[in-house]
Amino acid sequence: MIAATRYRLDVTRGGAADRPFGWRVLRRDDAVEVERSTETFGSRPEAMAHGVRHAIAWESGTHE
Repeated sequence: MIAATRYRLDVTRGGAADRPFGWRVLRRDDAVEVERSTETFGSRPEAMAHGVRHAIAWESGTHE
């Protein structure tokens, strides 16, 4: 069984045409954004791979 998490990763669009993806970490209870990427990425999987480390840090309480 998988335990529920308090945070979720959301991949966003809106950057330049060659790097249109970013990410943000949201709190699940109220959808408040707690962190957003400061750079953009060329593909959705690239943004997700970068953002998942931040979501895990929030979940484990080790974010900076």
